[in-house]
Formats: sequence, structure tokens, C-alpha cells
Amino acid sequence: MEKEKVPTVFQKFTIFMERNNRAVEFISYGITGIGLLFALYKIRPFAKFKKPSDVPNHFLQSTELQGRVAHIDPSYGVLLLIDHKPLISFPQFGREKYLPIKLAGINTTNHGISWLQTIIRGEKITFLPLIKKKDYLNCIVTFSGKDQKCINIAEELVKLGFGSLCTDQDYLLNNKSTLIYYKSLIKAEKFAQFKRNGYWHSIKKPTFLWKIKIFFSEKLKSLLPIFITKQLNI
Repeated sequence: MEKEKVPTVFQKFTIFMERNNRAVEFISYGITGIGLLFALYKIRPFAKFKKPSDVPNHFLQSTELQGRVAHIDPSYGVLLLIDHKPLISFPQFGREKYLPIKLAGINTTNHGISWLQTIIRGEKITFLPLIKKKDYLNCIVTFSGKDQKCINIAEELVKLGFGSLCTDQDYLLNNKSTLIYYKSLIKAEKFAQFKRNGYWHSIKKPTFLWKIKIFFSEKLKSLLPIFITKQLNI
């Protein structure tokens, strides 16, 4: 007589699946549930962040958040107090608390504080947390202007001469996206220095060569279409 064939592992698994449909369904539901819980943990769709420690570490330099600028606080080099909006909002009870964030890489002047109070307060913003401090988050912050153009707030302040670059910039050199941001701040500051905007008006004294450059820059600006002057940063 031929020896009875021993079922392979796959065959045993197939037989088990056929005989235990209900158990298999429970296992499938369990795996799906665990996957859903893990996804919810990763994206935190219901979480309303009110202090820096609330923001998960895996959000840093990777997850953009939304909110509204409720107040401007001049402490710690100027903070934006943000009413954070989670992906899925629920009614909030009790005293409102705001998430303090700082514009990454810059110091803001008194004129800059006035600009933030006038232009940014009450606006909806998008912010990317970079690093956590005890009292605030360092963030890249943008908002949509009246023409729906996305405006980087720190870059705009530096360009107007209402802000200047910080000395502590190491954390902006860690990856490609923050390095691009850092380079945009440098470009904005060079523009402000050349135009002697804001802070630089009293710091850099006008020279004869500077007056000639400004004269030809303004002439060129008057001759070119607006979209070209914006591209050339004239």
C-alpha cells in the first residue's frame, strides 16, 4: 500500500480556514481594527493641540497643521497664539487655550509686531512645526493673501525689514525643505538691505552707488510687467 501523504503547512492552513470561518472573520476584524487605531494614533484627527508638548514628535518637520491666529504675544521674541483646528472638530467647553508658536529663524521688530497685529491677527494659517521648546513651537507659517497667493510670514517680515535672521539656525539646515526655507530668508534679507527697508533704513547709510542702483532698479521696474518684476524680486 502507498504511504498516506502528509499535508503540507499550506494545506493544513487551508483546511483550518475552511473549518473555522467565524474565527477567521474575528481575526480579520481584529487586524483591521488594530490598523485603524494605529492610523488614528499617527494622524490624531480629533486632537486639539493647546501646548507644545501636545504635538507628537513624529509631526515635527513632516505634518502641516491648520489654525487661526487669535493673539500676538510679544514675549519670547514674538509668539503667535494659535487656535488649532483639528481635522475633525468637536465643540469645546471651558476656557479657550491657544497653542504658542514662533516664526522659525527670525527676530521680529516692533514694526513687525504692528504688522502682525494688523495683517495676520484673526487670519487662518498653515504651520509646520519644526522643533519643540518648553514654551512654544518653532514653525514655518504661511497664510493666503487677498489674491489667494500663499505668503510665508517670516519671509515677508524679513523682506519688509520688519524682521532679521536669528543667529541660531542649525535646526534649519537639517533637511532639504527647511534648507530651502532658510535660503529664502537669506534672499529676503538681502533684498531688504538693498532697498534699506524698515530696520535697515537706519543701519545702512545710503551711498552714491546705492542711489544709482535704486534709480535704475525703479526705472527697470516701471518698464517691465508686474509678474516679471515679482519673479526678479525687483
